Amino acid sequence: MIEPALHTIDAATAKTWLDAREAVLVDVREASEFDFENVPGSVLLPLSFLDPETFPPITDKKVIVLCAIGKRGEAARRQLAEAGIPNIHNLDGGLDGWKKAGFETQGGRHEALDYTI
Repeated sequence: MIEPALHTIDAATAKTWLDAREAVLVDVREASEFDFENVPGSVLLPLSFLDPETFPPITDKKVIVLCAIGKRGEAARRQLAEAGIPNIHNLDGGLDGWKKAGFETQGGRHEALDYTI
């Protein structure tokens, strides 16, 4: 199996790919983490339930995996790449890296900050 040379990408690259509809963002955190805060348009597939045999066949786009800081994302990327799934990339820094780059998030964290009357 030949893996892509680019295993980890930064948030700016991920955003460019997502905006161009060249990639799918898969969040591998747990459901409670996802509900609290997530990247708009991301798809939840917790690492605890990740099964490369049932992973959706995505052949026309890159797949970016995301977790909180990058460790679970790298575990998911390796698991999927070892199963022969192409174009798998880990988002460097995970959700933290995404936010540090200044990109938008959504979820319960933001709803809890709503002070409107």
